Amino acid sequence: MGETTDTTATLLADAPEIVSADDMIHAAVAIIDEALSTMLQRELVSANEVTDVLLDLRTTLLASN
Repeated sequence: MGETTDTTATLLADAPEIVSADDMIHAAVAIIDEALSTMLQRELVSANEVTDVLLDLRTTLLASN
């Protein structure tokens, strides 16, 4: 997909077993921070990129289920 998917894969590989809600929240915040820093550098962000970020967050938050 996009850069955020790569970021999510990296974050999940670095922490393969997210065991607590706090860990999941911290991973999700890291994804948001990374995506925001990338998106703020540009004037236009596509709907696909926003969708990628939301799907990455959903995947991260549901990783322990």
